[in-house]
Amino acid sequence: MDRLRQATAPWADDSVELCSALAVAAGAETIQTTVTGIGERAGNTPFEDTILTLLTMYGQDLGIRTERLFDLSKLVLELAGVTIPSNRPIVGEQLYNVESGIITTWVKNAAPDHLLECAPYLPELVGQHPITPVLGKGSGLDSVFIALDRLGMTATNEELQELLLVVKARALETKSLVGPEEFAVMAERVLGRAMTTSVS
Repeated sequence: MDRLRQATAPWADDSVELCSALAVAAGAETIQTTVTGIGERAGNTPFEDTILTLLTMYGQDLGIRTERLFDLSKLVLELAGVTIPSNRPIVGEQLYNVESGIITTWVKNAAPDHLLECAPYLPELVGQHPITPVLGKGSGLDSVFIALDRLGMTATNEELQELLLVVKARALETKSLVGPEEFAVMAERVLGRAMTTSVS
């Protein structure tokens, strides 16, 4: 007798939709997914989550070009008129932005050869932008050091401390991140000298 073909199509109501990946790992031949889990009510099993779980946790490569997952999700979200949290796993726009000073130091020390110590997979695997330190209320000295380096500027430890306090105060005041242009103005004011590269 032919082996019974198994299929799965769970909804996301109980946040157990990645049972699809477990089902495939256990032998299911068919799973029903949607890009970024878009669907009625709580949505469906996310396509990209399933693919990455199978690839990175179970070693099952389904031949999907995972480096296109981020762009695929953006396209589908735009066409569907749907938004997702900016830190959503795999496809969130700000998923690889690092604000925490502790994590920024970790990234700085691990780069460029050991970034898998900081993330479960490299951003380029799913077409994401590189891990990028950003400035906010949780930033640390290395966050400021890296931001200054992008501007072609250096500072003493005392200047770094002063600039960090300015960054934190501004972030707390605005309840948002400090962007590159605003930081450049802060740096020139605190350090009393102009940057040597343009803000990108």
